[in-house]
Amino acid sequence: MKTLAIVFRKEMREIFRDRRTLIALGLAALATPTVLVVISQVSTKTATQTYTVGYSGDIPTGLDILLTATGLTLEQVADPAAAAKQQVDLGVVFQPAEIDEWYDPTRQSAQIADTRLQTVLGQYNAAKAAAALQQRGIDPGLLNPLQIKAHPLSSPVTAAGNAFLSFFLPYILITMVLTGGLSAALDASAGERERKTLESLLLTPTPRSRILLGKILAVSVISLVSAIAAIGSMLLALTQIPLLGTHVSLSPLAASVMVWLAILLAGCFSSVTLALGTLAKNFRQGQAFSTPLYFITIFPASIILFIPDFNPNLAYYLIPILNAVLVLRDAIVHNSVAWPALGITTASLVATGLICWFAALRLFTRETLLIRS
Repeated sequence: MKTLAIVFRKEMREIFRDRRTLIALGLAALATPTVLVVISQVSTKTATQTYTVGYSGDIPTGLDILLTATGLTLEQVADPAAAAKQQVDLGVVFQPAEIDEWYDPTRQSAQIADTRLQTVLGQYNAAKAAAALQQRGIDPGLLNPLQIKAHPLSSPVTAAGNAFLSFFLPYILITMVLTGGLSAALDASAGERERKTLESLLLTPTPRSRILLGKILAVSVISLVSAIAAIGSMLLALTQIPLLGTHVSLSPLAASVMVWLAILLAGCFSSVTLALGTLAKNFRQGQAFSTPLYFITIFPASIILFIPDFNPNLAYYLIPILNAVLVLRDAIVHNSVAWPALGITTASLVATGLICWFAALRLFTRETLLIRS
């Protein structure tokens, strides 16, 4: 254990001397809050922005007030159809019995303005119909013979915040665990080969398995620090920046699951990147070998994005990385842990880490590979 500690301290010193690693840690802590601030500003601007409706004809009484209150500015134009192409967001012709509307569906502003207009017209038509029935002594409730009384099982605002976290947090966790330690792993393997210091380290009496384990522990620590810095700064930003109408927070249970998964993923990624770095002749080639890992990490988060209600059976939890995304998603959304799924995920990631460890160790014991130029 003494030699293991010596290798660990050596790697930690070298890692913190590397500017690339320090820059990566700094960016991990600053990038996520910056992205959240931008998202918050854009969503707030979109919700409060006013859109222009170019119209012709006579506006029904009271409709102009509703439109203005909903953030739609009325502007009289000669040709609403032509104006809707660029001059205004919507073109509308008010006729006695109907309304003609023109808009460009390729423009986001036109889509939002169309949604607002449809909402206002629905409310206006319902109000006019109810007033007409009431004048004739008929109960306006006949317009809605079946009333819906909703009983949400949880706060819709909280559910929206959890849905945001269930997609964004697993992506940040996996990406930062990988990229946070990538530079350190390549420097501890390909970098040392490039500097001609790896061979001298392997000639010491210390077993190579302990040398490799010391490097893996050092890289894992840096990966965890990077992930914690990124996620901690994100959660801190979410407590200050209102997103989706509320301040999003992470439950203690979900945080515990996240930390456990981060430890397992850090061990796997550290072994993989060290093995790839050992195969490389220099740092640049190691980066090229590690590029496919980015696609592997992005794919599981993409599944959650495009299939948010994906309910897999236990067999899916055998797939590394995907299982971590699914377990963390369930912990965030439902604030509970499916222990069989977590057990299978843990076993799968531990097995993956051991396989990667043995692969890296096999490379460390191949003399011809380690000393070739």
